[in-house]
Amino acid sequence: MLKQTLNSINETLDKLNEITLKDIKDIKQANHEALFERNSQKEELIKQFNILKSEIDTILVNRNQTMPIEEILNEEESKLLDTFKEKLNIFYENHKKFSKMALLVANFYNNLLQKVTNAEVDIGYKVSPKKSYSTFSLKG
Repeated sequence: MLKQTLNSINETLDKLNEITLKDIKDIKQANHEALFERNSQKEELIKQFNILKSEIDTILVNRNQTMPIEEILNEEESKLLDTFKEKLNIFYENHKKFSKMALLVANFYNNLLQKVTNAEVDIGYKVSPKKSYSTFSLKG
């Protein structure tokens, strides 16, 4: 059961990594429609990942209660767990890169919108309020 679950979570991470690399490519090309089209697919994969991760946790906790520690994982499961850790680290790095790019793009457009409309834009992060000083002066 653990072997099957580890294989499934590794496949899920492969798909998430593939999508994230596509997202990085598309954000560089300003292909926002393609990014938005993949959102539901990413959400489903993330749900699947969380379910599989919970299953792994449950299996390991149950084994830990009934087996000596050196018998919890067999050699094949240990290799699959190492693969999981590697794939998770790759996803973390790819997603971090994508997140930085997405935040930079969002900040650029929000700052542009603010300069054009002089409106405060809230992108969901708390930022200390800025005072707006006009470069225009009225002479009377």
